[in-house]
Amino acid sequence: MISKLTLEGYRSFESYSLADLRRVNLLVGPNNSGKTSILEAVDFLASRGDPRVLIQPALRRGERRVSSSHDGTDQDRRPEPYDLSHQFFGHRFDVGSRFRICSNDDLGQIVVAIEQAEDEESADLFDLEKGPTQTLGLRIERGGHRTINLAVNDDGSILWHARAFRMAPKNGSSHTRPVRFVTVDSLDSGIMASMWDNVIVDGRESEVIHAMRILAEGLSSIHFLSRAGLPRQTSPGIVLGFKTGRKRVPLGSHGDGMRRLLALALSLSQLHRGLLLADEIDAGFHWTVMEDMWRLVVETACESSIQVFATTHSYDCVHGLASLLESRPDLSEEVSIQKIERSLPQAVAFDADDIRVAARQDLELR
Repeated sequence: MISKLTLEGYRSFESYSLADLRRVNLLVGPNNSGKTSILEAVDFLASRGDPRVLIQPALRRGERRVSSSHDGTDQDRRPEPYDLSHQFFGHRFDVGSRFRICSNDDLGQIVVAIEQAEDEESADLFDLEKGPTQTLGLRIERGGHRTINLAVNDDGSILWHARAFRMAPKNGSSHTRPVRFVTVDSLDSGIMASMWDNVIVDGRESEVIHAMRILAEGLSSIHFLSRAGLPRQTSPGIVLGFKTGRKRVPLGSHGDGMRRLLALALSLSQLHRGLLLADEIDAGFHWTVMEDMWRLVVETACESSIQVFATTHSYDCVHGLASLLESRPDLSEEVSIQKIERSLPQAVAFDADDIRVAARQDLELR
């Protein structure tokens, strides 16, 4: 389990660390303080430097290099490359730029560095394609594992289908432990359908249904509809059954909170000894269910040896966690709040006692 995390030169962090991390860690702080960046750093570290995971933040954030060509030629229809320059401190992307992510557990460290790659020998090393813009190489050093070298354009852009991505594993994720990144937009229905298949195989449907009753007390069943007759890219529908025997209702009819809760419940069911990364974990939930949501997350994390990193801007989310700790003091050693302040070299860590006292006295931890 990660108890200390260090970031150097990564996104908005020139040098930063988080210490005294526990099984469940809630990251708080103002907008643009870097909370989501920390989740992305953990994801990349856990992947052992998989370049596909390096691309994911650029995909989620819309960090794409827009072509300046608008002449109606084929150039306009080429895929827009992802811009990796934003993942380096100060958005610097030139020879010598680097970032490092490391933890104190078996994940070790990942170093990503930009090197010159103009001569014939380095061009072969970085799998450069002939062209005037590809003169740089991106080296991913994975500490005890094979180094990955990728060709990149001078402006920091890279195409998803670059030939060097073939070095990444083909069969599933390269993560050394199960990892699930749940965003504000929740999970795609197709991903959740695959996870539900695993739940059925493991015979754990009742666990997920029980979790969903936080928001739907009479829920009795969950059903993913077949894709038969639908276009290949169409996601399957999801319907819910209730004890009253009424007609089954589409998940979407119950609002974003139900979809978000299903994403959390399915993720937790699949992450034995893994990592849950939840951005805006409280999104879609009313303040009255915050304590129940945290009970689900913390108890499942303890039972399945899952480590959780979550973010929030919400006072209700923090207060819900404090309420859980009041009713379940036995969980005190499992939880921390980490306040992200980029003006400091390290996050400010609050343990369970701090969280309870702050809630009782209406003190601001965010």
